[in-house]
Amino acid sequence: MVDIISKRDGPRREDERARRMIQANQGAITQIADHLTQGSYSANKRAKAAGAKAPPAPEGKLIYDGAAGAQISSDTGEIRVRVSVNNRVVAYDSGSGRQVFHLGEIRRQEATRYFAIASRENGFFSPLPDEVTEKIGELDGQIIDQACPESLLAAEISERLGFS
Repeated sequence: MVDIISKRDGPRREDERARRMIQANQGAITQIADHLTQGSYSANKRAKAAGAKAPPAPEGKLIYDGAAGAQISSDTGEIRVRVSVNNRVVAYDSGSGRQVFHLGEIRRQEATRYFAIASRENGFFSPLPDEVTEKIGELDGQIIDQACPESLLAAEISERLGFS
Protein backbone atom coordinates (compact mmCIF):
# COMPACT_ATOMS: atom_id res chain seq x y z
CA MET A 1 0.00 0.00 0.00
CA VAL A 2 1.33 3.45 -0.93
CA ASP A 3 0.21 6.79 0.50
CA ILE A 4 0.48 9.67 -1.90
CA ILE A 5 1.01 13.02 -0.23
CA SER A 6 0.68 16.03 -2.45
CA LYS A 7 1.15 19.65 -1.60
CA ARG A 8 -2.05 21.64 -1.74
CA ASP A 9 -2.34 25.20 -2.80
CA GLY A 10 -2.93 27.59 0.08
CA PRO A 11 -2.76 27.12 3.85
CA ARG A 12 -3.81 23.99 5.68
CA ARG A 13 -7.20 23.85 7.41
CA GLU A 14 -5.54 23.85 10.87
CA ASP A 15 -3.54 26.96 9.99
CA GLU A 16 -6.68 28.78 8.85
CA ARG A 17 -8.49 27.93 12.09
CA ALA A 18 -5.52 29.13 14.19
CA ARG A 19 -5.31 32.38 12.21
CA ARG A 20 -9.03 33.04 12.67
CA MET A 21 -8.82 32.30 16.41
CA ILE A 22 -5.87 34.70 16.84
CA GLN A 23 -7.66 37.46 14.90
CA ALA A 24 -10.84 36.97 16.94
CA ASN A 25 -8.93 37.21 20.23
CA GLN A 26 -6.40 39.90 19.25
CA GLY A 27 -7.66 42.30 21.93
CA ALA A 28 -7.14 39.81 24.74
CA ILE A 29 -3.73 38.80 23.37
CA THR A 30 -2.61 42.44 23.23
CA GLN A 31 -3.88 43.06 26.75
CA ILE A 32 -1.95 40.06 28.13
CA ALA A 33 1.20 41.07 26.20
CA ASP A 34 0.98 44.62 27.60
CA HIS A 35 0.51 43.25 31.11
CA LEU A 36 3.58 41.02 30.80
CA THR A 37 5.80 43.71 29.23
CA GLN A 38 4.45 46.63 31.27
CA GLY A 39 3.03 48.35 28.19
CA SER A 40 6.08 48.14 25.94
CA TYR A 41 4.41 45.68 23.52
CA SER A 42 1.87 48.28 22.34
CA ALA A 43 4.43 51.08 22.53
CA ASN A 44 6.77 49.15 20.21
CA LYS A 45 3.92 48.44 17.78
CA ARG A 46 2.99 52.16 17.73
CA ALA A 47 6.62 53.17 17.19
CA LYS A 48 6.99 50.75 14.28
CA ALA A 49 3.74 51.97 12.75
CA ALA A 50 4.86 55.60 13.06
CA GLY A 51 8.16 54.74 11.41
CA ALA A 52 10.32 55.66 14.41
CA LYS A 53 13.97 54.83 14.01
CA ALA A 54 16.17 53.19 16.61
CA PRO A 55 18.64 55.50 18.34
CA PRO A 56 21.95 55.68 16.49
CA ALA A 57 24.65 53.31 17.64
CA PRO A 58 27.90 54.92 18.85
CA GLU A 59 30.89 54.62 16.56
CA GLY A 60 34.46 53.82 17.46
CA LYS A 61 35.86 52.39 20.67
CA LEU A 62 33.96 52.69 23.92
CA ILE A 63 36.10 52.84 27.05
CA TYR A 64 34.54 52.47 30.48
CA ASP A 65 36.53 53.39 33.56
CA GLY A 66 35.19 51.40 36.51
CA ALA A 67 37.08 53.51 39.05
CA ALA A 68 34.72 56.46 38.72
CA GLY A 69 31.75 54.62 40.23
CA ALA A 70 33.61 52.69 42.92
CA GLN A 71 32.47 53.13 46.49
CA ILE A 72 33.78 51.79 49.76
CA SER A 73 30.34 51.38 51.34
CA SER A 74 27.63 49.15 49.90
CA ASP A 75 23.92 48.74 50.52
CA THR A 76 23.45 45.31 48.97
CA GLY A 77 25.91 43.22 50.97
CA GLU A 78 29.24 43.28 52.69
CA ILE A 79 32.46 43.93 50.82
CA ARG A 80 34.98 41.10 50.75
CA VAL A 81 38.51 40.72 49.42
CA ARG A 82 39.65 37.69 47.46
CA VAL A 83 42.46 36.47 45.25
CA SER A 84 40.99 35.05 42.06
CA VAL A 85 42.24 32.09 40.05
CA ASN A 86 44.13 34.38 37.67
CA ASN A 87 45.96 36.03 40.63
CA ARG A 88 43.93 39.25 40.64
CA VAL A 89 43.27 40.72 44.08
CA VAL A 90 39.83 42.35 44.13
CA ALA A 91 37.34 43.82 46.59
CA TYR A 92 33.79 42.83 45.65
CA ASP A 93 30.25 43.25 46.93
CA SER A 94 29.10 39.86 48.22
CA GLY A 95 25.43 40.72 47.60
CA SER A 96 25.66 41.58 43.92
CA GLY A 97 29.04 40.08 43.04
CA ARG A 98 30.07 43.42 41.52
CA GLN A 99 33.72 44.33 41.72
CA VAL A 100 34.29 47.45 43.83
CA PHE A 101 38.09 47.76 43.52
CA HIS A 102 40.83 46.01 41.60
CA LEU A 103 43.44 46.18 44.36
CA GLY A 104 46.34 44.60 42.50
CA GLU A 105 47.67 41.21 41.55
CA ILE A 106 49.99 38.43 42.62
CA ARG A 107 53.05 38.50 40.37
CA ARG A 108 55.91 36.07 39.97
CA GLN A 109 59.56 37.01 39.63
CA GLU A 110 61.73 33.93 39.18
CA ALA A 111 60.58 31.62 42.02
CA THR A 112 59.17 34.38 44.24
CA ARG A 113 55.50 35.42 44.29
CA TYR A 114 54.61 38.90 45.57
CA PHE A 115 51.66 41.29 45.79
CA ALA A 116 51.76 44.28 43.41
CA ILE A 117 49.33 47.05 44.35
CA ALA A 118 47.31 48.66 41.54
CA SER A 119 49.33 51.81 40.81
CA ARG A 120 50.80 53.52 37.77
CA GLU A 121 54.30 52.59 38.98
CA ASN A 122 53.33 48.91 38.78
CA GLY A 123 51.91 49.31 35.27
CA PHE A 124 48.17 49.57 35.99
CA PHE A 125 46.03 51.86 33.81
CA SER A 126 43.53 52.72 36.53
CA PRO A 127 45.27 53.21 39.90
CA LEU A 128 43.50 52.93 43.23
CA PRO A 129 42.08 56.02 44.92
CA ASP A 130 44.49 57.73 47.32
CA GLU A 131 42.53 56.81 50.47
CA VAL A 132 42.76 53.09 49.58
CA THR A 133 46.43 53.32 48.60
CA GLU A 134 47.29 54.98 51.93
CA LYS A 135 45.71 52.11 53.87
CA ILE A 136 47.26 49.17 51.99
CA GLY A 137 50.35 50.78 50.46
CA GLU A 138 52.66 49.02 52.93
CA LEU A 139 51.62 45.65 51.49
CA ASP A 140 53.04 46.48 48.04
CA GLY A 141 55.78 43.93 47.39
CA GLN A 142 54.62 41.57 50.16
CA ILE A 143 56.03 38.10 49.42
CA ILE A 144 53.44 35.34 49.16
CA ASP A 145 54.74 32.01 50.53
CA GLN A 146 54.03 29.48 53.29
CA ALA A 147 54.44 32.13 56.00
CA CYS A 148 52.06 34.55 54.26
CA PRO A 149 49.58 32.70 52.01
CA GLU A 150 47.03 34.41 49.75
CA SER A 151 44.27 33.98 52.32
CA LEU A 152 46.30 35.83 54.96
CA LEU A 153 47.00 38.65 52.48
CA ALA A 154 43.27 38.94 51.66
CA ALA A 155 42.40 39.01 55.38
CA GLU A 156 45.03 41.70 56.08
CA ILE A 157 43.78 43.90 53.21
CA SER A 158 40.20 43.42 54.35
CA GLU A 159 41.10 44.41 57.92
CA ARG A 160 43.05 47.50 56.84
CA LEU A 161 40.22 48.71 54.63
CA GLY A 162 37.65 48.06 57.36
CA PHE A 163 35.70 45.41 55.44
CA SER A 164 35.88 42.68 58.10
